[in-house]
Amino acid sequence: CETIARPCCIGIHGKCEIRTKEFCDFINGHFHPEATLCSQVSCMEDVCGMLPFVRRHVPDQFYRLWTSLFLHAGLLHMGITVIIQLYLMRDMEKVCGSFRMAFIYLGSGMAGNLASAIFIPYRAESGPAGAQFGVLATLIVEVLNVWPILISPSIALGKLLAIVFIFFMLGLLPWVDNYAHMVGFFTGFLLSYALMPYIAFDRTIHSRTRRAILIVLCLASVFLIFCALLVVFYYTPIYNCSWCKYLTCIPFTKDFCADQNINFRKDEPIINF
Repeated sequence: CETIARPCCIGIHGKCEIRTKEFCDFINGHFHPEATLCSQVSCMEDVCGMLPFVRRHVPDQFYRLWTSLFLHAGLLHMGITVIIQLYLMRDMEKVCGSFRMAFIYLGSGMAGNLASAIFIPYRAESGPAGAQFGVLATLIVEVLNVWPILISPSIALGKLLAIVFIFFMLGLLPWVDNYAHMVGFFTGFLLSYALMPYIAFDRTIHSRTRRAILIVLCLASVFLIFCALLVVFYYTPIYNCSWCKYLTCIPFTKDFCADQNINFRKDEPIINF
């Protein structure tokens, strides 16, 4: 008698059932021909992919907070990222250096992704939305710093604020994440004041002291923001926030803010072996 049933990983919760390969393929499961028992496989690793877990059956892929910054949902999404980096981020990198710009970009993006994972946990997302708003915040900090030497500083600041406002309004449309926008912008604003090399009040010793205090306060604020987000994400997750969705999508019609139609309930298996 030949045993043809093997462990089959089903659904997003990592449920394992002993099924035939034909049945497993029919329900879009992940078939394990090398094993005979469910205890010999890790279905959550099949669901999440990428690197294996440190502790089996416990998802701990924290690195997705920055790897998702380099993923895009299509050519249009990638094109928007390339345009922002080419026309905005490139000039800022020349001014403040590659290391500072990378720190601001990645820090803003990771903070935005973490906020997005907290407030809208059931939405698959990709792209550097928070990082791009961090770049916009850096441009605003630059305008504020060189305000006395600009010919029309209010016009320059108004243009940047208009761009930020337009993107925030676009964040109220489906599949655009305003939480990543808001937290990324605020984090980028603080990191810019802390890391931009030419921000100074004057040349006196008193000014250098004020500058050092500003750096410490901004970096401490960013650290506290990350700590608060991590505590909420790991220890007090938000799963049933009824109003959180309205900050990232306004339902103008019944199906305007449709979800991804994913069943998040853990269904009982039909037959257990």
